[in-house]
This record gives sequence, structure tokens and C-alpha cells, in this order.
Amino acid sequence: MQFTEFLGAAGALALVASFATPADAQTPLTTVRIASGLSNPLYATASPIPGDQRLFVVEQSQADIEIVVGTVKNAVPFLNLDNSVPVVAGGEQGLLGFAFHPDYASNGHIFVYYTTTGGASQLDRFTVSATDPDRINPNTRVSLLNFSQPFTNHNGGMIAFGPDGYLYVGTGDGGSGNDPSCNAQNPGAWLGKMLRLDIDTIDATGGYGIPADNPFVGDSAYRPEIYHLGLRNPWRYSFDRATGDMYIGDVGQNAQEEVSFGPAGVGGINFGWRIQEGNLCNGIGSCPVQVPGCGSSSFSFPIHTYNHAGAFGGPCSISGGYVYRGCAIPDLQGTYFFADYCSNEIWSLEFDGTTVTNFTDRTAELDPAGALAITSIVSFGEGPNGELLIVDQGGEVFQVVPNGVPAVDCPPLVSTWGGISVGSGGSTDFLLDAGAGQAGAIYLVLGSASGTAPGITLDGNLLPLNPDAYSTLTLTAPNLPPFTNTFSLLDGSGTAVASLDIPGGALGVAAVGLTFNHAYLTLGGGGTVAFTSNAVSLTLAP
Repeated sequence: MQFTEFLGAAGALALVASFATPADAQTPLTTVRIASGLSNPLYATASPIPGDQRLFVVEQSQADIEIVVGTVKNAVPFLNLDNSVPVVAGGEQGLLGFAFHPDYASNGHIFVYYTTTGGASQLDRFTVSATDPDRINPNTRVSLLNFSQPFTNHNGGMIAFGPDGYLYVGTGDGGSGNDPSCNAQNPGAWLGKMLRLDIDTIDATGGYGIPADNPFVGDSAYRPEIYHLGLRNPWRYSFDRATGDMYIGDVGQNAQEEVSFGPAGVGGINFGWRIQEGNLCNGIGSCPVQVPGCGSSSFSFPIHTYNHAGAFGGPCSISGGYVYRGCAIPDLQGTYFFADYCSNEIWSLEFDGTTVTNFTDRTAELDPAGALAITSIVSFGEGPNGELLIVDQGGEVFQVVPNGVPAVDCPPLVSTWGGISVGSGGSTDFLLDAGAGQAGAIYLVLGSASGTAPGITLDGNLLPLNPDAYSTLTLTAPNLPPFTNTFSLLDGSGTAVASLDIPGGALGVAAVGLTFNHAYLTLGGGGTVAFTSNAVSLTLAP
């Protein structure tokens, strides 16, 4: 078929996701060190700017965010927080969380979570310098949230944006041991919770918005910021880029560590602490009598637990990780990685929402070559293109890579999110890279709600979309809401960024479970199709 015929024959809304098909045999893995000489690092991430190869590393005690390019750390930090505000550091305190705004490329906003005067937890926003992309302007601070911590441990600290565009803040139960004030079950306490904030409605005083679909909005017993409760110390958690599901590594007390799970678009989950430690009964203790008892059906139990083995030397503190959604190792797609800080063990598993499969001990496989070692694993991270990073407290960052086989390049089309909540809404970016040979070409992002096979051949190029009514919508209404920049010109490198934004509640519950696919084509001389991409899919969650 000619493209001009397709224009008259093509056949509802959409988004993002994963592109790889599992290989028949698993790729052997190892790790390579990509940064060293850091001071007490605890998190590493990439910026959301397409093509940006900088790595950003949080240094807890120094209260710095460092930039690493290649394997070389910049001479000056991206942010030196304690030059702007008082930071209390030591033990489980210091600079604990860092997140880029999803629209960082246009607004330059970052968010940091740290310990400040009196041991309180503080959330701030800063903005990048207008003249230096490697520096935060220290005079742009906006204070968003401050709450007291009764003890110096269990400060939580991880902050991350979900696929709905809201900022999630994991707080910890306030410390000591066994949550003596039962904060995690107290609906009026900040502590032991997962908070969810709308930071795109910040007013002149630093006031943030409350998402209308936060589960306890309108219930005077609860703080409206609360999204989940019953957490002990959610030190590291993450969202699966393809599904939007949340995985939480919640640090245990004396007996058991746990991986907890929050399905995309589902709030109000009670993970059971301090009543439950993982699957074990920890008792009500000082909690009010109305708090549910051990084994209550009102609790959501972990998808995976493991037991402690001695005070130190054996497992004793989980470091939650990520579901792999990178390019280099396609057969790892959908595999969740996590580790233990004390034992230096690294594991992976797969979870389909019901059943855990393929639990694997990765410790030996991911041991780096030579005299290097990964010890005291404090965090995982996602680098450029979503590749998996491991951060150890010895000042190093490692990347998981194929061992003895070539890494797979990213395909011409990837997306930032593969799952969007119908209730909350959200947006995704389509990252186009057709190569330098297509520089300056006209491109058009198209969609299908009826699958990718057999697709349609246009001027000899297979477009992996089945024409339907959604195809017609994407064809006839490019660059109009909910689409942005889906019909334009590739830049001088053959790249572009398009997006789709689905408002919360716009589709209704009947759309839950629907999958939409997207691909793009470029036009050559005479309006013929010169290039077609792979397809990426978006599945709508509740």
C-alpha cells in the first residue's frame, strides 16, 4: 500500500512503554564500575532530558548532588545543599532524596528531601541556573513540606514522580524500634506513610496541591496527603516504567525484610506495620485497640520476604530496586532487582500482579571483574536509557551490563511510561531516534488500539500497527490534545520528543485494561514513507 492510500483508509487514546521481546536464552550479566571516589553516595539517576548522558549522584553526608560524565566527576557539584540551608547529617540523616520534575527540560525544577534543624524532615524545590545547566541556582529554593522526626533513624527519604505526574514521598515511621507511637497506623501522622503531592499547583507561599483522587481526601481523620500507610522505613521504592506499578523495599525490624507492591492507580493500601513485620506477627504494642490485629484482611502482605541471619554478616536491611526497562538486555524486561545492605546479596524476581516467578540469586553473577567488589548496597538507580545502576556506600556506582555479548541498542522509539491510571491520568513522552540519516525529515506518530500484527506495509516499510479508529484519530488530529508534537520535523541528529497527556477521569472505568500501541514514520521525497519505527504499547490501569 502507498502512504497516500493509507491516509484515506486508516482507522481512541494512548500512551507509552516497553519494546523488547524476551530472548530464548538469558543473557549472561556482570557489572562495570562507572563512578568512584564519591563521598557516602546513596542514590544515582539520569535526567529526563532525552540524550542527556550525565549521571547525577546524591552524597548523603556532604549534602551534595554530583554530576558524573563518563566516569569523571565534575569539579563543582550540581547542588551543594548546605550552602543554602542547614542540613543535619550522620547515621540515617542528611540529604536523602532527589527527583527531577518530569518536565525538567522546560521548567528546570528539582526536588530534594533532607534532614534539617532539630532533626526534622524537609522537602524543597530548586531550579537550575539559567546560564549553567550543570548548576542549581541556590537562590531559587521553595520550601514545600517540613515535619518533625521523634528519633534520628527511619527518616525514609526516597522521593519519586509516578506516571501520574505526582510526587511520592516515603517517610519512615519516625524511628527508635517497633514504632513506639504507632505512627505507621496513625492516620493523622506524617510518619510511616507514602505521601502523594501535586507540586504543579505550588502557590507563592510554597503550598502544594492535594490530588483529588488521593484515597483519604474528605476524611477528617486522615492527612489528605496520605496515599499508603503501614510502612516502617520505605528506604527505596520505584515505579515500573511499563506498568506504573509501585515496588517498595520496606526495611524490617529484627526478623524479616519485605518487598511490597502497589498496583498502578490503587491508593489507600495498608502494608501492616507495626502489627506485621513482613508476614510475621509483630503485635499491636502501643497501637490503639481499633487498629486491626495480626493477619487482618485489611493489610496488604508482601510479594516477597526474606529472614534475617544474625545481627550483621547476614541479611538485615533491604535496598529496594527497579524493574528493568532498559535497552541493552532485552530478556531482562520485567525483572525486578533488589539487594541487602548488610549481606551484599543481590536478587531478582518477576511479578505478574498475582504470582512471583523466576526468583534468582544474582550475587555471584553481578560480582565485578578483578579486585573490585560491590559492598554495602544502599540503592539502585536508572541511568540514561533506563539501564540499571547499583550504588554502594564505598563511593562507587556500578552498571549492570551483558557479559561477553554485545549490548542491544535502543530501538528507534521508546517511551517513558507504559502504564497510565485512568483515574489519576498522566502523560508519557515518545522518544524518537531515527538516526542521522533521517535528520530534518517530517515524522508522524500514529496509533492503534487493535494490535501490532500483521501491521501495514507502506511504500515497502512495515508499520507495526493495525489500522483502526484510533489510527484515524492520531492521523487526523496530530499536535492537538491529548497529543503534543506528534507531527513535526526531526532535529539535526534525527531525534524528537512527542507526548500524550491523558487527564484523570477523561476515559472512564470502561477503558481500564485497554492497550494502545504507537509507532512513527518519516516521509521522504514525493510524500513516500522513508522509515518506520518499532511499536511501543500503553496499558490503561484503574
